[in-house]
Formats: sequence, C-alpha cells, structure tokens
Amino acid sequence: MQKTITIIGATGQLGRKVARKLDSKGVQVTAVVRDAASARTILPKSIQLIEADVSDKESLVSALAGTKTLYITLNTTSLDPSLPFHTEREGVINIVEAAKVTDVKHIMQIAGIDYLHPEFADKGLEYKTNVIRIPGIEAIKNSGINFTFFFCSFFLDSFPTFIENGQFAIIGDHVHPIYYTNTTDLAEMIGNAIGNEMAYNQSFSVQGTEGMSLPEAAKKFVEGYSPGTEIVLHPIATIAEMGLPEEQAVFMEHMLTYVEQLKEQPVSQKTWQVLGKPKTTITDFARDLSSTS
Repeated sequence: MQKTITIIGATGQLGRKVARKLDSKGVQVTAVVRDAASARTILPKSIQLIEADVSDKESLVSALAGTKTLYITLNTTSLDPSLPFHTEREGVINIVEAAKVTDVKHIMQIAGIDYLHPEFADKGLEYKTNVIRIPGIEAIKNSGINFTFFFCSFFLDSFPTFIENGQFAIIGDHVHPIYYTNTTDLAEMIGNAIGNEMAYNQSFSVQGTEGMSLPEAAKKFVEGYSPGTEIVLHPIATIAEMGLPEEQAVFMEHMLTYVEQLKEQPVSQKTWQVLGKPKTTITDFARDLSSTS
C-alpha cells in the first residue's frame, strides 16, 4: 500500500526539500499551503496542494480531512514571546485542534536537538525560541494522537547561504563538534516513520555520523560543493556592522551565541535502530547539492 503524508510548512526552505524527496520516493504527498499558485512554482505537480492558514482553524479542518499522517515543519524567527501569534505556538495548537476533529492518526514535528538535550548548552544558555515552542509541543503530546518528534542537529542545507563572493563566512568562535544532518536523511527517516508503530509517541534525536566543528565541516563541504571557496572567520560583533533590521540582527546574534557554546554529543543510536542510520556524508551531500544547483 502506498504511503501517504500531509505536510504543513512544505514551502519552507527545509520543508520543500523534504516534500520533494518523499515525493521522489513514491510517498503520496499533500501540502497544506496559504497560496497554492505560489506553492506550485516551488513544488512538483505530483504533490497535491490544499489551501489553508494555520491562523484559521476552520480552514485547517477542511484541509486535513482524510489525513492520517501529518508532518509539521514550521519555524520561529522572533524572540518575543509576548506576540499574540506564533506559527509554532498558536499555529500548532490550531493544527492539533483541527487534527482531533478530522481523526488524524499520527502527527510528526521537527524542532532543534537543543530542545531535547538542553545539557548540550555548555555555558547553560537558554535558546529563547524554545520558550515559544513549548505550548505547541505540549499540545501535540497531550492530544491523544500518536506523535513523533524529530529533534534535529544543524542542517547542511543551510551552508550555501553562508557563501558569497567566493567566501564561506563563519560568524562566531565555533570549536565544539556538531553532528550535522541534512534533508536527504531526514526525509528517509520521516518515510520510515509513516505507519511505523515503533515510532509512535517517541522523541528522536536526528544527527549525522560525522562530528566536527563548523570550520572543519565548512572546509569539507566546500571541497565537494565549490572548490576554491575561502573560509573566513568573523567575530559575533560583525553582526552589528551588517546593516540588518534590528529584530533580525538581535535574533542572529542570539542564535549564533547559543550555537557557539553547544557541545553536542552523539545521542542518536535509538533513532538509527528504529528509523535507519544516516547514509549521507558531508561530502556526499555537498556533491549532490552541487550537481543539482
């Protein structure tokens, strides 16, 4: 029987890649989007599009009719918990309420590995967006619907955004190892979780097999993606000189300061036993990305 999944957040930078990879593996993918015309320019024709908005619970009830497995991939880019609406808070709560009405059997969601393993924060810093995520995550856990959380390490998919004018810019002093993941391996795990009772009501750490610092990983990545790219190190203070809007600059400084002190450990053995071991190395991913870009 063909596997099916509905994705909320399929037009995001990570969501679109996961959607495409699941689709290419023969999974029947439906994407819930705000603007179908815009989404069609991003997603293949084989992915069904249904319009709804996470701020509108009634539209979600209509969109999720017939859904059995739901994957949520949303993102918080504000540090202000006082805002009246966050997609990862009120939006997820609305999704859960709609999922109850439509008899969804399984909800999956992505978040950062730091949420599951706060002990990785070597200096005890708190990642402020996690405070915003908590109500949404708790709503899923308390919904009575089977859940699977993927708490992911740093995505290699973001590396090309650090490259400009022949330079890979690293901001901050990053010396601790990170076990980088990627959307290729994540999509494989999501596919393996569909209809898999061993994945129900579980929280999985998602990491790659190679642990190295950001400068080390950047060197390996550019060798496969864009040989000759120079790796340039900048202090955190550089953010103040970039001319970014204040809110964006504050968010970036907080995020990079937090990542600086993350001391990640390999903790994904349970994930690999249930959902499969990652097969994609940093070099493999870089070369694949280079050949398709």
